[in-house]
Amino acid sequence: MGGLIPNPHDQNVMQKLDATFSDPHLRNLRNRIRGPAAPEPHFFSDPGNARHLARISLRLRIHPNGPPPPTPAQLKARWQYFLQTLLTDPVKAAQNGTTVAEVIREALQVFVVTDDPKCTAITFCAIPDDGTLPTGIDYRADINPDPYQPRPAAPYVASIQLMCRIEIPPGVSAPDAGPDNGEVPPVQPNI
Repeated sequence: MGGLIPNPHDQNVMQKLDATFSDPHLRNLRNRIRGPAAPEPHFFSDPGNARHLARISLRLRIHPNGPPPPTPAQLKARWQYFLQTLLTDPVKAAQNGTTVAEVIREALQVFVVTDDPKCTAITFCAIPDDGTLPTGIDYRADINPDPYQPRPAAPYVASIQLMCRIEIPPGVSAPDAGPDNGEVPPVQPNI
C-alpha cells in the first residue's frame, strides 16, 4: 500500500507547502510573526496556548484540492483527518516522546521563527516506508537539519520528509480544526 505514496494529492500538498515556505510567502509569514508590529508572534508556538498542526495547515490554506476523485471538499476533510487523527496518534505516530504532528510543528517554529533569516526555505516530501519504520509505527518525520541540534551558521534550506507506512484510508474525514486559543484573526491570513 505504501507504494502509492506519493500520489497526485500528496504531490499537490507538497507543492503548496514548498511554495508557502519559500519566498515571497515565507517572508510574508515571517513578517506576520516577527516583523515590525507583528500581529501574531505565536503563530507556531505559544507558551500559554497549544498550537496544532491541523489548524496551522488550515490557516495557511494547505490541503489537497485536485485532481478528483475525491471532490475537493472530501480531499480537504481527509487531509484534516490525517493531521488531526493519524499524525497525532500517540502509538502509530509516536516520535521523540511526542507525535509526528508535534515534531513537525516544532521544526516549523525553529526554521521559520528561530532561524530567520538563516533558513531560506523549507522543502517537503512524502515517501513510502523503506522498511526502517519500527513495528507499530505508521509515520515518521525525518527533518534536516535536526532542529534539536545546532544548525548551520550559513544560510540553509531545511527539509521535512514524511515516511508513511499507510495511505490515508478512503472515506475518512474530519471537520476543519477549530481555532487555537490565542489566535489572532483573520482565520486565514493573507500570506
